[in-house]
Amino acid sequence: MQTRSQTSISDNGMINQVSGTDILMKIPTLFRPYVELFQAIDGHGQLWSPSGQFLGRLCSDIHKSNSIINPDGEYGSPYSLTSIHNRECEYGGETGEYSPFNPNSKNPPIVFYRCQPLFVITTHLALYTNGLKLIDPYLMLTLYEALSRIPKPAPNSSPTLIHSSASVEELQTKLRPLNGSAFYASPSLSSQLI
Repeated sequence: MQTRSQTSISDNGMINQVSGTDILMKIPTLFRPYVELFQAIDGHGQLWSPSGQFLGRLCSDIHKSNSIINPDGEYGSPYSLTSIHNRECEYGGETGEYSPFNPNSKNPPIVFYRCQPLFVITTHLALYTNGLKLIDPYLMLTLYEALSRIPKPAPNSSPTLIHSSASVEELQTKLRPLNGSAFYASPSLSSQLI
């Protein structure tokens, strides 16, 4: 596994080296299969509401306009009507009809990869999904925030950790042993993982 380092200067003037490996090592082993899954679909997974509304791309680059973790973008902003981060719209909050955070939603968003449904993002632990796995939205967002901190390689450099050439079948095989909602996370999980 090859990663790049990023140099930063702390408030006290010390030089810090941060590598992608350092960031990944802070994530508990229990969640590593999810990290691999999210790395594989990074930038290619699409979040769709059953209403037909596109809700953004699963992308660790916070500068991409359609990333679900871009706080200034249409799909990552807490003010956008098409963002799962907007607690006041039908796609976000604990009462939104199509919200992954609504523990009673019968229609939470679905992640598609290469035009195929891959898994459902929801806190509804007993939701019937016709065989699709459930993954907790807090876990997904926390892991994408962690992935966003991994330094990106310069163009034309060595291979990265992300393997976006995975087939749908390979990802479904990776999903089989996972039981996402069994690891129900809370909003404070990000402070515990990172």
